[in-house]
Amino acid sequence: MTQLNPRAVIGDNQDVDQAQIVSDRLTALYYPSDQSLDKLLGEMPNMPEDVSSDADALMLGALIKNLRDLDNKFEAFREAEKQPFLRGGNAVDTHFFSRRDKIARRKKGDRSVKPGAIDILQGRIDVWQEQKKIAERARLDAERLEAARIAREEQARLRKALEEAEAARLAAERARKEETKTAKAAIADAEAAKAAHAKLLADIAAEKEREAKLATEISNADIVRVRGDGTNGAGVMLTSRQEGYAILVDRALIDIKALEPFFTTFEIEKALRAWAKTTGFKTQMDGAEVGFRHVGVTR
Repeated sequence: MTQLNPRAVIGDNQDVDQAQIVSDRLTALYYPSDQSLDKLLGEMPNMPEDVSSDADALMLGALIKNLRDLDNKFEAFREAEKQPFLRGGNAVDTHFFSRRDKIARRKKGDRSVKPGAIDILQGRIDVWQEQKKIAERARLDAERLEAARIAREEQARLRKALEEAEAARLAAERARKEETKTAKAAIADAEAAKAAHAKLLADIAAEKEREAKLATEISNADIVRVRGDGTNGAGVMLTSRQEGYAILVDRALIDIKALEPFFTTFEIEKALRAWAKTTGFKTQMDGAEVGFRHVGVTR
């Protein structure tokens, strides 16, 4: 029976510096090419700094050619050495990304990718939360309107009670007989009590209106927030937040001028070169130079 290595378990190679292992192997394997590079670079101090003849230019050209040949060789080595890692890396990415894509979009705004399970489920929650928010806002608005109606009615009652009390007071003042004055006092006391009661009701109504108004100022996050309990969704909290977004709908209608400040110089030059190529590098554009120029070639 084959004996398994007890140390060969998941995670036993976490402390191994794979990059150093690869670097050491490449250094040993391509040591002769490194020596060739050092030799060619060692010729640099012997090269003329100012070219004054074809012989000088040819001397530099010969070194350039040798360096380019070595550079091409290094590139070939690099591609050959990297290929297994690249294919392996692609295999690793494909393995895990294919599974992650089933869970959720790795790039949230990438509409070219099918939605994953989380995207679908969250979408259903978003629809419910929107419905819940609309219903709660409607209820709070209704409460506010009802409180305002009650407050207006109570204020009207208060005004009427005060007017009646004032009328009774004036009538009592006009009375001259003692018994009329006594009756007037009793009426005034009754009307004052009535007015005080009406004011109390109005104050209560006004407070209800204020509470209803404050309730309408509750945030959307507070409206939809819910926490799971021990029997349903334990450890889960659902809420909402504002998230800015910008999606290209019609490129022809986009205000390019407004976006220009956010283009990098590299992006603008890339677009400029692409445009110049379509015109054969023969058409000028303000703020740029377009045309042909001679560059040295060493073969």
